[in-house]
Amino acid sequence: MALPLAHTALALGMTRSRDPLIWICLGLASIVPDFDFILVWGFGLPIEAYHRTFSHSLLFGATMALLWMVIRPIRLKAISPVLIFAVLLSHSLVDMLCTADALDHGVVFFWPLSDYRMGWPILVPLYLWFGTSPFSVTGALRFTLLEMLLAAPLWFLAKSFRSGLMKCVEWLRGEEKSEILTPKSETGPNPGKSSLTPDP
Repeated sequence: MALPLAHTALALGMTRSRDPLIWICLGLASIVPDFDFILVWGFGLPIEAYHRTFSHSLLFGATMALLWMVIRPIRLKAISPVLIFAVLLSHSLVDMLCTADALDHGVVFFWPLSDYRMGWPILVPLYLWFGTSPFSVTGALRFTLLEMLLAAPLWFLAKSFRSGLMKCVEWLRGEEKSEILTPKSETGPNPGKSSLTPDP
């Protein structure tokens, strides 16, 4: 399973901001789906029934993005709902790549329309090389070391994807600058302007 460091590295790769508060908020957003562990550890519910289900779904990401559109404070206007959606989506995608047995531990991405679990063991050999489980002191340390090594490649991957997406949007729109994931505060004055609204 992926730990917070890998999810945070991907989230930070999706922004050009150098504001520490934005980094913290994106880092927290990147691990929001794993708060389903509260149901497992706090209420004793079966992990196979609740982990990687509704909180890792496409619907959950869209709902959180819409909620953020309503509640986001002025100080964090630079974090667009589109960015929140992308960060939550990246969490589910990374978890899919770290799934040894999709039928038991995969991501229910299309909840509630389907309970089919999705996953591919692409990164599993790396995690198994460092340990079998993060739920111990030594296991957590080994997995953290692995994710420290993976953080830079994951950050670069997200950064490259974001840049490529921006270029595609600019080309399709015939514009010099896209504002979909690039808040105004990162490229010029008027920091309160939402990244959903491009310059006229």
